[in-house]
Amino acid sequence: MKKLIFLLFFQIGFTQSPTIIFENANNSYVKGNYQDAIIGYKQILDSGYESPELYYNLGNSYYKLNKVAESNFYFEKALILSPNDKEVLNNLSFAKNLTIDLIEDLPKTQIQNRIDFITSFFSDRVWAYISIGSVILFFILSLLYLFSDKSSIKRFYFSLSLISLFFSIFFSSILLSNNEKKEKISTGIIFSKELPVFSEPNMDDEIFILHEGTKVEIIEKLIGWEKIKLSNGAEGWVVEGKIEKL
Repeated sequence: MKKLIFLLFFQIGFTQSPTIIFENANNSYVKGNYQDAIIGYKQILDSGYESPELYYNLGNSYYKLNKVAESNFYFEKALILSPNDKEVLNNLSFAKNLTIDLIEDLPKTQIQNRIDFITSFFSDRVWAYISIGSVILFFILSLLYLFSDKSSIKRFYFSLSLISLFFSIFFSSILLSNNEKKEKISTGIIFSKELPVFSEPNMDDEIFILHEGTKVEIIEKLIGWEKIKLSNGAEGWVVEGKIEKL
């Protein structure tokens, strides 16, 4: 369970109300009243606030209640906001062990692994801050270059400004890459106990069955149907409304 960072976040930026609710929910969790904790955490979500700590605690609460789909869903939500959080990754691995479906990921090339590692190192919000900071630094160094008298100092500021420009372009490209992935790829968690998968958007040819908690990619939609893709490359159609979007 996470507490301190989230509380400081609310104390700085918001009124006491969400903080008090969060504190009460944490107390309920410690006492083993996981359903009461969930009610408190969701009340904060319904107010329009979110954080990796909030999603993480929700995932833990559902995990304690052996709710497979919900625990996987909220750990995945926490991971989106905090991609390299070791506690989230660890607890997500435990939640995945509750799922029935054992699906192996398709192997990736070394280049793809490196790209994924870099792009997932920070959340989109952090990448945006870094990118904006690099642009601001570029303009500051450019002004220092323009108003410097000595040629040696001018060369120094010019070199630094080029480096900061390079990094601003690099960080911006990472942010754009992440945004493009999100626009093209929609993922979700199956919330049905069992979900038949069909070869076509009809119920004539069932090809396999998936179960709650499994993460899928949604690649196409028709009226009443969604085409999904698994991490092992398998595809099929499922009835709409059985998958909770991340």
